[in-house]
Amino acid sequence: MSLPLVFNATSNAPWNLRRPLRSRKFGFKSSDGYTAFRIGAPRTAQIGPCRPKDASNLSTRRSQRLGSHSLSTSIRILWHERGAHGRRGVTAGVEKDKESSSSPEKQKRQIRPEVHGRRTRPGRPTPQGPYNNVLLQAFNWDSHKNNWWTTLKTKVEEICGLGITDVWLPPVSQSVDRQGYLPTQLYSLDSSAYGTGAQLKELIDEFHRQDICCIADIVINHRSGVKQDSKGHWNIFKGGNQDKRLDWGPWAVVDDDVYDSGGKGKHDTGESYGAAPDIDHTNKQVQDELTDWMNWMRAEIGFDGWRFDFVKGYHPKYTNMYCQRTNPTFAVGELWTSMDYFNGQLSWDQNKHRQVLCDWIDGTKGSSSAFDFTTKGILQRAVDGELWRLRDEKNKPPGLIGWYPQKAVTFLDNHDTGSTQRHWCFPDKRVLMGYAYILTHPGIPCIFIDHLYEFKLKNEIKKLVLLRKRNRINAKSKVVIQKAEADIYVAKIDERLVVKLGSRMDMGGLVPDKNTWNIYMTGTDWAVWETNRPIGALPEDDEDEPLPPPRSPLKYRPSHPVHLTSKMSEETKKRILKDVPQLVDPAERKKANISILAYGNGKGNPVTSDTPREGTPRHSTRTQKVCLGIFLLVVLLGPLLVLLIL
Repeated sequence: MSLPLVFNATSNAPWNLRRPLRSRKFGFKSSDGYTAFRIGAPRTAQIGPCRPKDASNLSTRRSQRLGSHSLSTSIRILWHERGAHGRRGVTAGVEKDKESSSSPEKQKRQIRPEVHGRRTRPGRPTPQGPYNNVLLQAFNWDSHKNNWWTTLKTKVEEICGLGITDVWLPPVSQSVDRQGYLPTQLYSLDSSAYGTGAQLKELIDEFHRQDICCIADIVINHRSGVKQDSKGHWNIFKGGNQDKRLDWGPWAVVDDDVYDSGGKGKHDTGESYGAAPDIDHTNKQVQDELTDWMNWMRAEIGFDGWRFDFVKGYHPKYTNMYCQRTNPTFAVGELWTSMDYFNGQLSWDQNKHRQVLCDWIDGTKGSSSAFDFTTKGILQRAVDGELWRLRDEKNKPPGLIGWYPQKAVTFLDNHDTGSTQRHWCFPDKRVLMGYAYILTHPGIPCIFIDHLYEFKLKNEIKKLVLLRKRNRINAKSKVVIQKAEADIYVAKIDERLVVKLGSRMDMGGLVPDKNTWNIYMTGTDWAVWETNRPIGALPEDDEDEPLPPPRSPLKYRPSHPVHLTSKMSEETKKRILKDVPQLVDPAERKKANISILAYGNGKGNPVTSDTPREGTPRHSTRTQKVCLGIFLLVVLLGPLLVLLIL
C-alpha cells in the first residue's frame, strides 16, 4: 500500500502550532499500512520524527523529542498545521501581552473547526508554555454522584473567566471503584460513573472552545482484573475494545506484588499498591499497548496532557518513556511520601522530602513536573502561627519551589487530602491565605474546585490569578524573603509584588513605598501590594542585598543528622562542617571542632597561628624557619669544616 501524498508534504507552520490529528481508531495492519485516518486539515502536514528548524520556537512548549515510537506495529504520530490561531489569539511569531490587560475576562479567540473521525470538532488550544500554566482540579471525591461530565460542562465559561489554562479531569475508564482509581477496561468510557464517552468528548470540546487544555488522570501503576485465573487470582484483564489490545494475563503483572495477584512478570520497579495487581512496566507489550491507549486518549477523545497517579509505584524512566511517546502539552506526577517529623512535630528541615521529588523529576529527564507536597505540608503548618517555616537555610522557599520551581505544581488540597476524605487537609479558615501564597510565588499553581464553589472563594481567587498574569509571575519568578518569623512573613516577587502574611500589623521598614506600590488585595492576616511601575522599567537581573541567615524560634535539631564517625578522616569532617554544618548534631559539631583544633588539619599537624589556611601557598612559616636554620648552620659550620680539612 502506498502512502498518501500528505505524508511527503512539509509544513511551514511554527512548531508550537502543530498537533496530532484525531483518528477514529488506530487501525494499523502493518508497519507500512496506515488506515482509519481522515486528514481533517486542508493544509499541508508532516509526520515525525522531526525537529524544528528554528530552535527559538521551542520556548512556548515543552522541548521534547517527538515522533516515532515502538509499538506492536510501527506507529507514528501525524501532525498538521493549525494555522495562525494560537492560544493567545495572534498570528505566528507575534505575541500580544494580554496578561497586562485590565479586563477581568479571558478574551476568546476564533476557533477553526477541524474534521476528525467524521466529526467536526474545535481546534486545540496552543499550550501556554512550560512556566505560565494555572491548573484547576475540576472534581472532588464525590463528583461521580452528579453526572459530572454534564454538570461540569455548565461551568466551563465560568472557569474560563478565572484565567485557568489547564483543567485536570478524573479517571475516565471503567473501574471497580466509582472514583476511577481501580481501572479495569481502559477503552471502555461509557461505563464510567462520571458519564458517557460522548458526554466526555462534548465537555473537552467545550473546554477547547474556551482555550483551555484538558489533563487526563492516568492510572497505570495498577489494574483490576475482570475475572480469576485457574488458581483464583484476579489477573485476567480485558481492554474493552475489539482488537484485543490490553487483554492481558498473569504475564503482565509483577511477580513480587503484595496483592495476591499470581503475577508472572518481573520484579516491581517501585512500591506496591496493595489494592490491585501492579503492572509490569518492563514488559514491551505492556509499554506498547499502554502507549496505544494514551495516544488514543489524545487523538480520539481529545486530551492534551497527563496527571500520573501513584508514580512511586514504578520507575520514573517509564514516565519519561510514556511522555516521549505521547507528547503531552503538560504532565505532572503524584509522588506523595511521608514528611520528616521530630518528637511528633513537623521538622523545620524538609530537604530530604523535597530531594525525593527532585530525584523523581530527574528520573523522568524533566519530561514531567511533580506536585509540591513539601510546600503543602509546610505551608499548612506555617499559616497557624509558624510562619518562620517559610524560609530555608539559604533564604529560599522551603518546598520544591525553592529548589526546582519550574517543575513544582503547588496546591493546597486535592480529592485525597481534602474533599470529603480530609486525609491531610489545609486549615479551612486559612485557605485564602494559602492561595495568596501559591498564586503570587513561583511554581505552577493548581486550584481545587471545592475552594471555588463550596468555600465560595471564586471571586477572591480570580483576582489573585489575574494579578499573577498581569505582572507576569511565572514558575521561575524570583523570590526575596525579607522576613519570616512566627507571626509575620514578607516577601518580594520579581520586584512586582509584595506579599505579607501573619497577624503582626507592624511591618517596620518593610512597608512598601506609597509612591511606587499600591495595595491590591487584603484578607484576614494577609495583604498583597502591586507596583505601579511598568514592567519594562525594571532591570531583568536586579540583584538584592543578601539578607542575614534565618533564625528559627525553636532550637533546631536535624531529624536525619550526619554522624561524624571515627572512620572519617579529619579532612572529611572539616569539609562536612564547612559545607553542611546544619546537618550535623550540635553536640557532635562541638566535639568535632575541638578535635580539629587538637589534631590539626588531618595531616598530623596541630592547628596553630603558623598553620596556613586553605588556599594559601604551600610554603608555611614553619618550613621557612627550618630552611633558615639550615642556612645559618651551613654558614657557621662551613668555615670550621674547611679549616679541619686543610
